[in-house]
Amino acid sequence: MSEHSVVSIGEALVDMIQLEDQSQPTYMAAWGGSPFNVAVGVAQLGSPVQFAGSFAEDSFGHQLQEFLTSKDVQLDLSVTVEAQTTIAMTSFVNHEPRYNFYANPASYGFLPPAIAARQQISQASVVHAGSLGVVEDMTYETICEAFSATNGVKTFDPNVRPRMVGNWDDYRSRLGNLIRQSDFIKFSIEDIEAAYPDQTAEQIAMAALDGRATAVLITRGGEPATLYTGADQSDIPIAKGFELKDTTGGGDASMATIIHRIHQHGLPTTHDGWRQYVESAFVVSAIVCSRRGGAIAMPTAEEALEAGASW
Repeated sequence: MSEHSVVSIGEALVDMIQLEDQSQPTYMAAWGGSPFNVAVGVAQLGSPVQFAGSFAEDSFGHQLQEFLTSKDVQLDLSVTVEAQTTIAMTSFVNHEPRYNFYANPASYGFLPPAIAARQQISQASVVHAGSLGVVEDMTYETICEAFSATNGVKTFDPNVRPRMVGNWDDYRSRLGNLIRQSDFIKFSIEDIEAAYPDQTAEQIAMAALDGRATAVLITRGGEPATLYTGADQSDIPIAKGFELKDTTGGGDASMATIIHRIHQHGLPTTHDGWRQYVESAFVVSAIVCSRRGGAIAMPTAEEALEAGASW
């Protein structure tokens, strides 16, 4: 579709992922943050990508940046601030991650709105955002400015973290603002249950499609996801034949794959076109869930194609 880059806006942090150990709690440190994972996933699949976020001026912050650079993710839209890197303590219930965040102040909350005026934003093929950046005032303002400034496709993943939300009315207003501006939105069923407990998944999808969105995907863990496009909808099963180890980066891998396809070919114009994007995304997600970690588990394009994805 474009020679310009994808831009992924949001948090970079350290995931402390609990490992199976019957004698004592044992954790593996992994680089993470949903938009961070998405940026790495897009780069691994072969599309040019910029990460826009604020990094702490500490050892973890420097290592996060070094990791992105090693994966060919550009950092021209990122800043470094006086803070300590946010830590996410990650445990699992039936293979699904549960998070406790240690962020005061949040190291990812200081991305200045002036970033949105940069040429990389206006000329981006895709601008992606979501997750914890929506909670932080400055980074949220920057996301809004970037969505307004770009001429590219806009994608959004709320990735709701209830323990990080103070004012639910304000938070829902922020979600609604970004959903209305997005061309593609991915919700998990947990997102909807947390943010919109009085509404069904279908009601949320239909409301999103009343705005700019041409497609909405609602995932349900290991159960089939539902794809909505206009008057059409279909259930799409997750990819089979992969050992399940860690679902931390599964949703981000799906989003990264869809963004990669949009960068290559643009927005699909049919429901079947969107379904093909999602089916490939679920292959990449299954690969990631068969490994430990989020960003560190993202496969290359060659690995994805060998496993059954298609571009």
